[in-house]
Amino acid sequence: MTLSFFTILTIISLFMTTILALFFFINKRGFIRENKILAILLMIFNLQIFYSFATSSFAWQYFMDWHKPLFLVRQTSFLIGPLFYLYVISFLKKKDVYDYRLFVHFLPFTVAVISLLFYYRMLNRFIIWESIADLNDTILILAHNLIYIILSLLSMKSTTINPVGFYKSILISAHNRWLQILLVGFIIIWMVNLNSFAIIMIVRRPGWCAYTASIYALTAFIFINTIMFFLLLKPDVYYIIAKYKNTKLAEPDKSEYLRKLNSYMETHKPFLNPEITLESLANDISVNPRILSQLINETFKKNFKSFILEYRIRESMRILADSKHRNLTILEILYQVGFNSKSAFNNQFKLFTKLTPIEYRSKAIG
Repeated sequence: MTLSFFTILTIISLFMTTILALFFFINKRGFIRENKILAILLMIFNLQIFYSFATSSFAWQYFMDWHKPLFLVRQTSFLIGPLFYLYVISFLKKKDVYDYRLFVHFLPFTVAVISLLFYYRMLNRFIIWESIADLNDTILILAHNLIYIILSLLSMKSTTINPVGFYKSILISAHNRWLQILLVGFIIIWMVNLNSFAIIMIVRRPGWCAYTASIYALTAFIFINTIMFFLLLKPDVYYIIAKYKNTKLAEPDKSEYLRKLNSYMETHKPFLNPEITLESLANDISVNPRILSQLINETFKKNFKSFILEYRIRESMRILADSKHRNLTILEILYQVGFNSKSAFNNQFKLFTKLTPIEYRSKAIG
């Protein structure tokens, strides 16, 4: 096999994606559960890169006898959208990814594989680009991934009508910038697939799939390199790293900072402000933002966002359990404690209490 430019590019893409997947899989820092979801997602991208190469003009003649298993590999595209969506909602702590009801998202993949296995039993010869199954499968995959792009966007957005509020809610923290990077990459890959498919359908030359498939390897190469670039340039874009190990806080100073933080949180309740940031809170208590971040991570074993979320949930529990506030609606309460999304509030409340806000109020005040 001649080592053409795209052959070398594919090999490099497969190698880099594998390394990145292993990094997330064995990484014990940051969000471990989400790390594993991302590792699985990257390995599926690896399978798609290999599939694209095996059906490309540079290698198709070497895989002609393997089209049935290759087409089964292609069905893993039905896993990309659900896994990305689960990664987003888990990263944002909106749902527990171990909820058995979420497995419904993987039904299309299961149905696709089972259907193909039955379909193969009726065929002696199967060539991917000569089969009507390729056309139908491509349309379904594109539509399926578009649905999950929309679901992921909706999960990341604010419920405020003001369009500025949408972008502000996404850009408010480094972690959400990381989700933006992944989502943009997912959309670009989807658009590349859509345009490749459109070209094939317009020129009506199935053999063109061999050429357009090579573009997938190039797109994946750029996408993986972008992820690596951000991780190397700004690792805290993704996870809270152990950057404090060489800057230990003196115990007296730590106690004083902690006293100021707890006193301010209880007295002034800054968490009620939906626009609160680490920097604004640090400024309010006259502490360096980096020291405040270190204090929260070392003392409470959580990041700033989780720290604020817990205060908001506890405040909402207090209001819901007070009979004097029985006339307040759930919507009024969630806005009052600093949330701006009903779904986010309900999900966080249930994760914290194992009850919905209505169930909690009913048990607390009858």
